[in-house]
Amino acid sequence: MPINRQTLSSTKKENNVLQSRLYQNQTPIYAKIILMTNVKKDGNRIDEKLQDVNEEKILFEWDAPERSFQRKDRDFWITAIAILILVSIILFFVNEFPLILALIAVMFLYYALSTVPPGMIKNKLTNRGIYFGDLRYEWGLLTRFWFKKSLSSQIICFETQLRFPRQVTLVIDEKDEEKIKEIVVKIIPMLDESPTLVDKITKWFTDRLPLEDKV
Repeated sequence: MPINRQTLSSTKKENNVLQSRLYQNQTPIYAKIILMTNVKKDGNRIDEKLQDVNEEKILFEWDAPERSFQRKDRDFWITAIAILILVSIILFFVNEFPLILALIAVMFLYYALSTVPPGMIKNKLTNRGIYFGDLRYEWGLLTRFWFKKSLSSQIICFETQLRFPRQVTLVIDEKDEEKIKEIVVKIIPMLDESPTLVDKITKWFTDRLPLEDKV
């Protein structure tokens, strides 16, 4: 069957139109791919920035006992038991038997804490908060801090906004006190001494009735 030139020309034009339409339809797809690629790149940049902002940085860390510890000598326990017996006799005559049992329990607990050495943990100060071993307390939960002597150890105390614990104490090395103070004082206020009533009563009692000789 003979094919005339007009038919070939018409077919060629139709092919050109189809290719043009196909190219026009594909262009938005390419544009979408490029746009999605740019979005992914921008998203990665945002994630990197957030990661930089939220990165927890250690400001200072140290190994320390879990709590203050000091072994008591024989004279201390003789004095403590004598006081306990005297107080118990007085309470016996006023029929305060539950209070006598409570004092005996406290004495036993104190004896256990004074004879069993504490374990060692790692404490940290970071830009997010403080670490007592694996426990973390954010700076927003801490209101103020102070240093004090506890038994033979120097400790830093943090007052919290929590119902429990109301206070977090970390044992420190005395030579690190200034370094720790320089970091923490920039975040929360510092007190010269403990504001708690229990600490004030304990200090008053130990100053006037020492159970052992001070070194």
